[in-house]
Amino acid sequence: MELIRKLGSGSAIYAGTNLLQKGTALLLLPLYTTFLEPSAYGVLAIVTATNGLLTIVFTLGLTGAVTRFYMEYRGDAERLARFWGSILTFVLLLSALLAAALLVVGDVVLKPLIGDVPFWPYVALGVMATFFQPFFTTFLVVLQTRNEAARYARISLAHFALTTGLTVALIVFLGWGVTGALAATLSGAVVFFALSFWLLRGELRFGLRRADLRIAFGYSLPQVPHAVASQASAITDRIVINGHIGTAAAGVYALGAMVALGVDIVAQSMNRAYVPLGMAALKGGSPDDLEQLRAVGAVVVASFCLLGAAVGAFAADLVWLLATPRYADAAQVVPLLAFAGVASAVYYLLVNVMYFDFRANRLLPLAAFAGAGLNVGLALAIVPWLGLMGAALSALLAQCLSTLLIAAMAYRFEKVRWQYGRYAVAFVLALATALLLSRLPAGSGVVAGTIGMGAKAIGVALLAAALGQLFWGQGTILGRALLLGVRRRPAEAAALFVAPRRIGA
Repeated sequence: MELIRKLGSGSAIYAGTNLLQKGTALLLLPLYTTFLEPSAYGVLAIVTATNGLLTIVFTLGLTGAVTRFYMEYRGDAERLARFWGSILTFVLLLSALLAAALLVVGDVVLKPLIGDVPFWPYVALGVMATFFQPFFTTFLVVLQTRNEAARYARISLAHFALTTGLTVALIVFLGWGVTGALAATLSGAVVFFALSFWLLRGELRFGLRRADLRIAFGYSLPQVPHAVASQASAITDRIVINGHIGTAAAGVYALGAMVALGVDIVAQSMNRAYVPLGMAALKGGSPDDLEQLRAVGAVVVASFCLLGAAVGAFAADLVWLLATPRYADAAQVVPLLAFAGVASAVYYLLVNVMYFDFRANRLLPLAAFAGAGLNVGLALAIVPWLGLMGAALSALLAQCLSTLLIAAMAYRFEKVRWQYGRYAVAFVLALATALLLSRLPAGSGVVAGTIGMGAKAIGVALLAAALGQLFWGQGTILGRALLLGVRRRPAEAAALFVAPRRIGA
């Protein structure tokens, strides 16, 4: 089962490096919660959310064309260099123009997003970082497209080390607080912008070539509304909480979202390994390749349902371990947000065919806008009523809707015939398990904590058996695959998922 083996090894590398890329937010949680009040952490969360939306506007989705047209031009190095050079030249000029404009009028333009968060210095530092980040992100995309996972890991590790070191120095030793965290991010972005520029200099032909840009825009522009809507869904919860409850509540919620982010990090990492493999299989179109993709789908859904259940079940334990007691309320939102990440993983699995097929590509905004509209509407309606849980519930329902719409639209174009019914059963079963187990005791009490953690572990193991039975007719298959993976026998682990039985529709 070559595709599963490659996906597993690639995902492991990308998961580690993706964790490092976001490690300055995730792995530094104990530092943030010790040195930053919830209101200060809320400021950091709002600036980070705003940056995510600005990144899409600064690039107009053109970096997506880097991956898609590598498949078309990889046999002609000069043609590829001109194409990539045109894209990056345009992105640099556009982002420079927009960043300069926002530094002048951003306090007015971004007011609906940032609320009472001061533009200077907080949001301004974020805007400057957003200018430098797209080039580095595109460089990582190039490495990913070429399946250069080891080099990707080395560069990401260096970026993590620099940004983390600066964050610790500026917050702990100089006492700069939120400003220190944002300044560290900006400094890392500047350094790795320069490094990426240097490393790519021989592989690009800079310039604005109309033919190249027409091709790139033809592919990327239809995805911009989709990306904006998706990012709007991702930040709506924090923005609405900040506006209706306050920055401190946004900080508590952001910490819960950060704990749940582990699921989304793994989902994004899986997607980075899956996209080139999936596109190659779709391009080849052989029955064996399509059957392998079908088997990959079962493995991905089962694995993420199990991961989401584990994170949700141990939410209170994780928050207790990573944060101070003033952030304890963050645990309540983790199960729902973790399963928003699970729904994202299923979304990535199904949406790949729509990025590959130019006819389907233009339908992408429909699902994203529907999800974003539901998220915004629900958040505005129920956050004042249910508080943090209302925001988490709206995020989960919105992502589920987007995934369901993508499944319905992609069905017209894909030839794999995913196991939609089993996916839905697995998702509901795992979510119910997570919510049930999250109610068990957690914390520093030795007896209660030990009993609670033991019960949660047993519950997750039973879920693994149920998922193995659902997809492959063998309750022990996921456990055996995990043991083989630990023993560094990935080929044998991958083979388990095609041997048991021919999976039905």
